[in-house]
Amino acid sequence: MSTTSTGESTGQSTGQSTGTDAVAPASAPAASTSPGSGPLLRATDLVKEFAVPGTGGLLGRADTFRAVDGVSLEVRARETLALVGESGSGKSTTARIVARLMDATSGEVVFDGEPVTRAKGDRLRRFRSDVQVVFQDPYSSLNPRHTVERIVTAPLVYQGREVPGGTRAFTQQLMERVGLDPDHHRRYPSQFSGGQAQRIGIARALAVSPRLVVCDEAVSALDVSVQAQIINLLRRLQREEGFSYLFIAHDLAVVRQIADRVAVMSQGRIVEQGERDAVFDDPQHEYTRTLLAAVPRIRPEWERARREAAGARAEEETTA
Repeated sequence: MSTTSTGESTGQSTGQSTGTDAVAPASAPAASTSPGSGPLLRATDLVKEFAVPGTGGLLGRADTFRAVDGVSLEVRARETLALVGESGSGKSTTARIVARLMDATSGEVVFDGEPVTRAKGDRLRRFRSDVQVVFQDPYSSLNPRHTVERIVTAPLVYQGREVPGGTRAFTQQLMERVGLDPDHHRRYPSQFSGGQAQRIGIARALAVSPRLVVCDEAVSALDVSVQAQIINLLRRLQREEGFSYLFIAHDLAVVRQIADRVAVMSQGRIVEQGERDAVFDDPQHEYTRTLLAAVPRIRPEWERARREAAGARAEEETTA
């Protein structure tokens, strides 16, 4: 099996940090929609119940487990809302309901002012063009028998849309944007490292010009240094494209680098939400305080120096 010789260094071609570069702190919360307009996405009282295997018998009603219990959240235009919590808290199930990869037992999802909870046909196809997902494990979410070119253009093909400029040129352009070598468009997912495979998933999501990207633990399976590169990539693409993120994570150290607002989930419910700095600096719920206490601490002077250096690099990228 052949592999790319450049590892993750291809991120340099797009002005990203590489290797052990730190992630620059997130800037102030992004601008919301204009005064009087609603959020890009609003989820209200979402509930998802699953039948418990082995209960109910032949005629009885099976017991149910409520994985999501009355969750309400909003994602504004051009912002990143991080949905955080430990494994089993219901955050990924919530994300799948929001992206219409899973139907809710009850509740409502409204996108750009239009209900989409029960959308079908053309309306559902339009919604799935507007909302794309980047999954946790890039290898399991990419067809191993398809080339990068086929993977990246698949969303357009499935929607019956023309590929602008032809499949090769379109794929190469997107690969370059996410820091991959455009000449590798005929390679297969197994020929890329984990970080590079995740970049392919991001390129696939960008192919249909989405307005909301759901990142379901998109960096948790990657090495720390590669996480930094992917986070920088996600933030740069957001600045350039203007889309929003619903960022699912359990690592609060990562969340602090990318989020504008934070919603904390526990046992299927949102127990606290607010602006990132308010939640991190003055958590109101005991569960949030417990999560924050588990984040590794370093000496304040080291953190201050790291932030200053990362901020300087981010400023250079912006002005470049």
